[in-house]
Amino acid sequence: MTESANARIRALAAGITAEMIAEQTHLFYNPQSGAAWISFQARESIFVNGTFQATAGDYDVLQVTVDEIATRCLGIGNDPVTGVDLSKVSAAGMAMIIKAAYDTLFNERAAAKAASAEVAG
Repeated sequence: MTESANARIRALAAGITAEMIAEQTHLFYNPQSGAAWISFQARESIFVNGTFQATAGDYDVLQVTVDEIATRCLGIGNDPVTGVDLSKVSAAGMAMIIKAAYDTLFNERAAAKAASAEVAG
C-alpha cells in the first residue's frame, strides 16, 4: 500500500482506498452582521480498484467562517464551461457567485410561476 499525500484519501489494502467526500456543502449567511460561514459535511467513501462503493457512516463536519478564508484562492484547474483559471477565484468571490446564483435562480422561478399563473388565470 502507498500512502496518499492527500489527507482525505487513505489506502486500506491493495486496490482499496477510502476517501472523505463532502457530499453536502452549506453556505450560511447572516444579513444583519454580514458574517458567513461554510459547512462541509463529508463521509468516507470506499473505492475498490477505482470503482465507487456505496457510502456508509456518519458525517464529518468541517466548518469555517467565510472571513477566515475570504482572501484565499482555493480553486484548482479551469472552469469546465468558461475556461477561467479557478486558482484566481477567492473564497469571497465564490460566496458572491453563490449569492448571485440564488438571486438569478429565484427570480427566474418567480417569473416562471407568474407566467404560469397568467396562462392559468
